[in-house]
Amino acid sequence: MVKVKKRVGRIEEYVESKIIAGVKKAGATAEEATQVAKEVAEKVAHKGEVSAEELSTLVVTSLRKVNKKASEEFVKFRDDKLKAKKKK
Repeated sequence: MVKVKKRVGRIEEYVESKIIAGVKKAGATAEEATQVAKEVAEKVAHKGEVSAEELSTLVVTSLRKVNKKASEEFVKFRDDKLKAKKKK
């Protein structure tokens, strides 16, 4: 099972449903979100661990292929979330 190293250093299991939920929040359809999650899962399947940053980049790259506007929203949401965490 692939592990995700979060930005704060915590290690979590890779959960495909989290990718689907985040992509849908960005404005993608359920079908697009599932397609993105499957593509990302295939790319990280051979890795033991992936960083949250790398995972995010993979999601954006895959999402851009199927829904450019949603990929822009995903990046905006991610960047806003990072700024908020830095203020804490």
